[in-house]
Amino acid sequence: MTDPFVSSEVDRTKSRWVARAFREFGPRKSTLRAFFYFCLQRSEPDYPICGGFVGEIRATRSYHQSDGQKLAKWAGKAQALGFLPQDAFLQEEPGEHIFCPQGYGSRTPQLELWTHKSAFNSLLQPVCARHRAALVSSGQVSPRLQQELVRRAVRPTTVLALTDLSCEGFCWYQDLVRSAGQAGIAPAVEVVSAGITPQQALDLNLPQVSQMKGPRDIQREYRRHLKPQGLEDRRMVELDALEVLYPGGLAAFADRILSSRSSR
Repeated sequence: MTDPFVSSEVDRTKSRWVARAFREFGPRKSTLRAFFYFCLQRSEPDYPICGGFVGEIRATRSYHQSDGQKLAKWAGKAQALGFLPQDAFLQEEPGEHIFCPQGYGSRTPQLELWTHKSAFNSLLQPVCARHRAALVSSGQVSPRLQQELVRRAVRPTTVLALTDLSCEGFCWYQDLVRSAGQAGIAPAVEVVSAGITPQQALDLNLPQVSQMKGPRDIQREYRRHLKPQGLEDRRMVELDALEVLYPGGLAAFADRILSSRSSR
């Protein structure tokens, strides 16, 4: 049985490393997964490998992808010990979120940005407001969201889908395309995959990490989606990586996408 005191010392050692890396991450608000990608690209081989004695650090090395499995644990310990603020990371917000900025719908065409990750709402809202675009975030494309889209689409509407390049993101995008197609009483609603696309993943050299397999039929479609670029369907590329590896982060990425559409 592990000595509780030894375990607590390991907690402190790992938590101090998390706090130190977080200070390098900067004062910006972002997600824990974005912090994970920041840790991955750090060059310092200072991640502590703890031994069985109190305060012992057997070795240090660079941060690995496999270390991400326990990052939530060590970050939570760091918050509990007071090394990190309680609101250090943006969190997923349950439910469905629709933000229509002032002036939305006053120009043609209408523009909307949809994403399955609500944790990014506070980053994406100002960008969408500048482009007079609606922001919609939800883990599922529900009948209510479909009905609300019908109600808003009083003129031709372009929906930009911002998702992970993952089986889950691919399934969510397919649901969105089907929902828009079923909006029969509305004018044309065009759904466009805005990112992350397989080509973007390659062009931006974004890291690919392991993911859970989806339903067999969805996994098969997802594999066909990736095949032209030679990517593996057992791996994914997350929006959170853009926060670290795209100049200006996810907000700048979304701004470029919205600019390219609003200028048409």
